[in-house]
Amino acid sequence: MKTLFLNFSKNTNGLTASLAHKSFNFNNIKTINLVNYKINPLGQKFYDDDEFKEICNEISKTDNIIIGTPIYWSSMSSYMKIFIDRMTEVMEENPFNNKKLFLVVCGTAPEDAFPHIKHVWEKISKRFNMQLVKSVSN
Repeated sequence: MKTLFLNFSKNTNGLTASLAHKSFNFNNIKTINLVNYKINPLGQKFYDDDEFKEICNEISKTDNIIIGTPIYWSSMSSYMKIFIDRMTEVMEENPFNNKKLFLVVCGTAPEDAFPHIKHVWEKISKRFNMQLVKSVSN
């Protein structure tokens, strides 16, 4: 089984990545650090260097998706929010179909932000036919 970790933190080897790797027992996790990719916000003019579709292509080839976000200002990171907004563009081809999803939320006072972020991904999971298997926070 292939596992892909989408790290929505600005810190590629920070607490979010550490918690993701410690929380789930998967071998050979491929990591995509969104900070290293150019993903334009929804509704912006998309230039040739936009890499959202490239990431979706990687998602389509995996079985498990681990998504991790730090908590910034009592919410998910902007990397995660922009990614979620852009998911509307791939609803028809749905590279997320039948994937197992694992959520990692890391930050100060996660009990404030965790329920909201989890709720968002529960709704997305239903819409994109994913199974949200487990959610963890620090």
